[in-house]
Amino acid sequence: MTKTHLVWREKAIGDTAVDGLLAGLLGGALMALFLVLAGWLTGVLPPATLAYFDPARTGSWLTGLLAHLAVSAIYGLVFALLLGVVGRIRPSAARQLWVWGLGYGLLLWLVAMGLVLTAVGAPLAQIPAWQFGPAHLVYGLASGLWLQKNQ
Repeated sequence: MTKTHLVWREKAIGDTAVDGLLAGLLGGALMALFLVLAGWLTGVLPPATLAYFDPARTGSWLTGLLAHLAVSAIYGLVFALLLGVVGRIRPSAARQLWVWGLGYGLLLWLVAMGLVLTAVGAPLAQIPAWQFGPAHLVYGLASGLWLQKNQ
């Protein structure tokens, strides 16, 4: 039986960026689905959950969803570019991208809880931490798995 190891392929920065955008979109979609289901189970209707993401604070679920996906794609891009740097510096560190994804999701959650939600008083603060934290882990895990698959 032969063991296979993932080897970090040198990719053009544009390919890495596209992979990151797609990973972020996938992660963001699954995160939104998680939050909608968790909210629904606690009595919050799906449009109300998505409206928390509306940056204009008009209560539009569609604007909230699109804004969430846009931000998720940008965070995915940043994640992929960071992993690209790590993979070039130390290829062995870029093997288990799902673990990096969980760490990245945790970091995003901590930043959101510590800076974004407290500083600007965003409607997102209405989402309970026990839903918001795992949702970020779902985001990171999905993004990491997507990037690992496309490595």
